[in-house]
Amino acid sequence: MKAIPSFLYGFKASVKSVRMILLIYLSYLVIALLLAIPFFGLFRSAAGNSQLPGSLMNGFDATAIRELLASGGKMFAFYLKAFVPWIFIFLLFQIYLNGGILSWVSNPRGKFSINRFHTNGRKFFWRFLKLTVYFIIIHLIICLIIYLPYSLITGSGSGLTDRQVMNPLFIYAGVHAVVLVFVFMWSDMAKSGLYREDSSKVLKTIFRSLKIAFRRFFSFYFLGLLLLIIPTLAFIGFYLIRSGLVVNTTGMILIVFVLQQVLVLIRVIFRTWRLAAVYRYQLKVY
Repeated sequence: MKAIPSFLYGFKASVKSVRMILLIYLSYLVIALLLAIPFFGLFRSAAGNSQLPGSLMNGFDATAIRELLASGGKMFAFYLKAFVPWIFIFLLFQIYLNGGILSWVSNPRGKFSINRFHTNGRKFFWRFLKLTVYFIIIHLIICLIIYLPYSLITGSGSGLTDRQVMNPLFIYAGVHAVVLVFVFMWSDMAKSGLYREDSSKVLKTIFRSLKIAFRRFFSFYFLGLLLLIIPTLAFIGFYLIRSGLVVNTTGMILIVFVLQQVLVLIRVIFRTWRLAAVYRYQLKVY
């Protein structure tokens, strides 16, 4: 089975990618600070001398959020409108990173080069952007196929109980989650194919990757599950730790901030791990 060796290769590649992972993490941190600093200034202005910030630090509080929106709703609406372009820019930055990451994980034995990282990020940006658009369309089609029957059944039904509405939704959502594992792996396989072949034929690469995925379905899907389990456990661990903390002092705020930064760093590591594993898997099954 090629899934386990590919999974282990991804782990080894991520361990050797310290400089690249730190570069990506610091880029995320700079972007986050550029967005967060004006937001928290607005937050303090809207809250004034009230206890709303303290209420929200300890978890979701619908009453506190309603009061905050009532006192500063127009300011928040203005900020959120200005925030949308930054979200779009951040998504484009995520796409840009794929070329750089693949340039490293395809050959992690040499010395990491920032110049090579950015060269490949620029070179493959438009191809990966096209690929992202195609997969957004694929996701929308999948959602339509899965949830349209549910909408027709529950929308036309009268007198349904909450259980009769929610139980089928959980089933459909479970089916969706199972399909998503395959789709995300398929997307990564297509990225690897575009990079490995240096191809500009995005649609052709997507369909070729789909053929490989179906031909090696069980090992392909098993690799997807392996790459999903560890990040899921890490995020569950973070949630359990965070839910047990009462954020009411400067020290606790600092601890939560550090935990959040560790989680961001872990996400970068797992992204490198995943792309390296899928790249290696594709090399073995082509």
